[in-house]
Amino acid sequence: MKIGDVNIANCFVLAPMSAVNCTAFRILCKENEAGLVYTQMIDVDTIRSKTKRQVKEFLNIHDCERPVNAQLIGNSKDALVRAVELVEDFADIIDFNVGCSENEFLSKGYGAHLLSDLSRLEELVRAIVDSTGKPVTAKIRIGLDAQNIIAVKVSRILENAGIEAICVHGRTAQQKYSGKVSWTIMKQVKEKLAIPIIANGDVRSYEQGLDLLRKTTCDFVMIGREARHRPWIFDPKKANIDNAGIKKQILRFIELYEDYENRRSPQEVREHVFWMLRDFKTKQDTKSVLKLKRIDHIEDYVCSLK
Repeated sequence: MKIGDVNIANCFVLAPMSAVNCTAFRILCKENEAGLVYTQMIDVDTIRSKTKRQVKEFLNIHDCERPVNAQLIGNSKDALVRAVELVEDFADIIDFNVGCSENEFLSKGYGAHLLSDLSRLEELVRAIVDSTGKPVTAKIRIGLDAQNIIAVKVSRILENAGIEAICVHGRTAQQKYSGKVSWTIMKQVKEKLAIPIIANGDVRSYEQGLDLLRKTTCDFVMIGREARHRPWIFDPKKANIDNAGIKKQILRFIELYEDYENRRSPQEVREHVFWMLRDFKTKQDTKSVLKLKRIDHIEDYVCSLK
């Protein structure tokens, strides 16, 4: 399987998630058989004034996690082109966010807002594609609301503009992360386009991911929020992981964090640990990990869990 000229070994993909997709988390998902990992969403305004060296440190991408897709969000052609120039040497693929439904970004004309201005969307995409030799992808919603389902139309525009794969989140922007995901719309997009399509929305297990692929005939499936709790979701051999397996995964995350992260943030570590303890069967109050102030104390806490 390929996106552009980039080989993807597995059809399961880690979604871009803000404040989640740190380097250690991406590597852990990769070790658990994710075929492609995304960076967290990057606002082009936050990096446009950085040097390449600063951006390299900011992205903190390592060979062991490749291929990596760097996701950009913005609405300024100059800022987007500048951001592409800054990240293209470090990422394998560049993704354009046309799906974010957070009010903070919609109010700036970013993300899913571009579904209301398709000529502007096409202009921005063509500028991104023309500015790099790396494959460019896009992540979209199926429309702004239920009265404006335009996923097929938008996807055709993106394909014609040079996009080499599209991720379709099967909800409208108005739905955010609630309500039913439309598998039918994702299937329609796949049927009408020649480029790879990534299906996205509410996959909570490896088997559900396979089912989504079968029903939509899409090429890849993207997993987001559930991977935050179970980064091993990409590996079918770990479907019935027990407490010992969960503890091993958490300790591996902490090890990767200490080996690869530029930051030394106990807050970041304890949040990841707390998320990953969701399915750990214990009578102990796992919320207590959120009170720990040092990474070594977090590690000790995990080791002591029964």
